[in-house]
Amino acid sequence: MNRLKFFSVLLFALVTITACKKKNTFENNRFFDKTFNWEIAIPDDYEKVIQKEKGEVKGDTALVKKENAIVAFKRDEANYFSANFENYTAGDIHGVDLKMRLKDFLLLKDIGKVYPKGKMGNYSVSSENISGLQFRKSEIEITEDGKTAATAVIFSKAIGDKIFIASIVYEDEDYGKDMVDLFKKSTFKQ
Repeated sequence: MNRLKFFSVLLFALVTITACKKKNTFENNRFFDKTFNWEIAIPDDYEKVIQKEKGEVKGDTALVKKENAIVAFKRDEANYFSANFENYTAGDIHGVDLKMRLKDFLLLKDIGKVYPKGKMGNYSVSSENISGLQFRKSEIEITEDGKTAATAVIFSKAIGDKIFIASIVYEDEDYGKDMVDLFKKSTFKQ
């Protein structure tokens, strides 16, 4: 009987430890995501977005997705960072590239809800090395009355059977540059 209790306690402890390992952590201004082994530093003057509350960011749930969300933080209502992922079938290289391009335009559609008079300005696609991984980087300007109203920078990368997506939307150029730099300095442990 003692063996049964011992193995029950041991099994419970193992299940608890395993469950704890799968949780994301946020402490000392650092966020660590266990799904992608990704870590990013978030400065004191940024605030973590609680995605269950309405009105956290300009555009609200249109821009900060709740499904497959990893983390979101903001400098203020109009300047924020959001990371999420999407599942895909591993080995479908063409499908992954198409999904990443489609993400650009779906975000643009969502931005259109926030800036109804906005028009797509400059659109560029390049690649960026982040922590030794090659990311697709797209930059989209939204203009209103001939002036830049907002800019979206989207980093995406297929990792395993998921597509990691980091979206940075900003109205203030300095805040945008800071958030892009934060992502560039983040690390993915392989």
